[in-house]
Amino acid sequence: MGRAGGAAQLLEMLERGATASPGADPAGRVPAPRRPQHRLDEAASTTTTTVVLPETDEAPVAGPPASWAPSAHPGPAAPAGPSEAAAARRQRVRVLALVAAGGLVAAAWSGASFRLADRVPEGTTVAGVAIGGLDRDDAVQLLARTLQPRLAAPLPVRLDAPSREGRTTTVDPGVAGLRLDAAATVSRAIGPAGLPTTLWHQLQGRGAVAPVLEGSDADLAAALDRAAVALDVPAVEGSISFASGEPVAVAPVPGTVLDRTAAAALVRRAWLAAPGAPAGERPLPLPASTEEPQATADAVDAALQTQARPAVSAPLTVVVGDRSVVLAPAQVLPALSVVQDGPALRLHVDGAALADAVAAADPATRTPAQDARVDTSGSAPVVVAAVAGSEPDPESLAHTAEAALVATGDARTARASSREVAPGLTTEALTSMGISALLGQVVSPLTADPARTQDVTAAARALDGAVLAPGEPLDVGARMGVPSAEAGWVPATVVVDGRATSTLSAGTTQVASAVHAAAFAAGLQVDARTAPESWNPRDPVGLDAVVGTGTPLVLTEAASTGALLRVEVSDGALRVQVWGSPDRQVSLATSPAADPRPAPQLSDPSPQCVAQPGQDGFTTTVTRTAAPRGGGGQPVTDEVTTTYAPRPAVTCTAPGGGASTGVPLALD
Repeated sequence: MGRAGGAAQLLEMLERGATASPGADPAGRVPAPRRPQHRLDEAASTTTTTVVLPETDEAPVAGPPASWAPSAHPGPAAPAGPSEAAAARRQRVRVLALVAAGGLVAAAWSGASFRLADRVPEGTTVAGVAIGGLDRDDAVQLLARTLQPRLAAPLPVRLDAPSREGRTTTVDPGVAGLRLDAAATVSRAIGPAGLPTTLWHQLQGRGAVAPVLEGSDADLAAALDRAAVALDVPAVEGSISFASGEPVAVAPVPGTVLDRTAAAALVRRAWLAAPGAPAGERPLPLPASTEEPQATADAVDAALQTQARPAVSAPLTVVVGDRSVVLAPAQVLPALSVVQDGPALRLHVDGAALADAVAAADPATRTPAQDARVDTSGSAPVVVAAVAGSEPDPESLAHTAEAALVATGDARTARASSREVAPGLTTEALTSMGISALLGQVVSPLTADPARTQDVTAAARALDGAVLAPGEPLDVGARMGVPSAEAGWVPATVVVDGRATSTLSAGTTQVASAVHAAAFAAGLQVDARTAPESWNPRDPVGLDAVVGTGTPLVLTEAASTGALLRVEVSDGALRVQVWGSPDRQVSLATSPAADPRPAPQLSDPSPQCVAQPGQDGFTTTVTRTAAPRGGGGQPVTDEVTTTYAPRPAVTCTAPGGGASTGVPLALD
């Protein structure tokens, strides 16, 4: 019998069993039996006792219908006839058959559910992977093996908007953090045990089942934010540009951006979608939304007419203390901009830029601060006190200028208070460093080339007076600055590879070498140093240094006191001094030259040849021993080993003896 026929038969049996038994009331209750009343005949002897049996209550689960009542003179119960007994037997047979059929159906249902509880219904697929007919464990392994690698691969996506056609990116799986729960997916495909729908799917087949993915919403949102960087076309706020010297309106433009919420739900559904499925398109189109600018085109035009154009329509008068300065619109222009203020735009003045314009027009409105310094010109170093400076207060200047620039006539006047400018190094800070003793000094002779001497002087001027606070490094090259005409450097001639070359950086190696040697002798910590390729007898052996891009020279005063660097050119020499606290004793020892390598002898017939003496290559080590003055601590030893390459001796063989500049040329 088919499944439909069996179900119909079961329904029929249930309907038959629901019919009430004969003699039952509508509620199905049967009346409880009554005990008969036994009475003596009216004519019997009066001495005979009459016994009346009381009526019993109704049975708790059965009783007569509400309209039924016993006869006033009931007689003895009549025995059931043959037809009534047969009907009762037939009824009992029906009930037993119904119970038996129900038991068989329940047993069959239970057995089928048990046998199919770990079997995936036929025809079941998950993201295009067929798992129908497999048992639970095999299906879990197949899904994990097949689908998890898809989640580990970046998901190509695009913004579903005409303005972004052809532009794609990927969602990073490592950031998204989605994971396949293969066991939960298979359980979803099989269904809960014992439910009619579960058995129906087992018998009729299942079809496509969505995979179960785990992962936090926050991780997926972060991955979409990264993808949106490449996909979004943000709204362009309207603005006003002063670049041309006149205010020009820039119209706002709506943007097209990723709809993060809708995209997250779509990515969860579509990441594992089978190729060819509706959600399997790659790159996956993600929903977009329009981003409107805060300010409308009318708001931009209003700011142009009422603020930007009036701001540059006439001069601005600035009053600082007793000084009054009139600035032309072109002088005010660099300090002007228009900024977003909700749905509107407003004029903004950069107070610091406007203060610079005021100081440029009238330097008396600004007094630079002077750092504390140490004067070492006398017999003992003396701390020269710091001096505070003053300048127009940028905040008050900006506030009053914003109102004055949109006014007319005498109202176009901005008044600013002055504020104190503190020195970078105060008198107290310098005094506490205890700089009172000369710790190290190097004197390096200069050449007769005045251009080179000027460059050495420019470098010395930049370094002179540098204070090394305790623990703070000093980058010598950065402090020296990039050689430029504005800083006082001039082209000078030096010899490079046997050729005369003009450069702005002549003398930098001589200055760096003298500074490094003096600092090492003073006990300062050397954090970075690069030695020159070959040794120049002008520089301290084993302690020379070069500065430049990629070759820094960095010094630190590691002690609790500070140090002062004095660098000056006088009497035909470069003098470098390091001053500090007299709390240490330092001694230096230089090892004899080792590993000598003779200088090659070269002949150069070129007219550009510059004759140069050679220099042998060698290796040397300088050992420094520093100990607390007066004892009380262990000495600290540092070693610096330098290996120099030989420098060729060049002999010029061209007629006339090679190039000549009229002054001795130096190596650098």
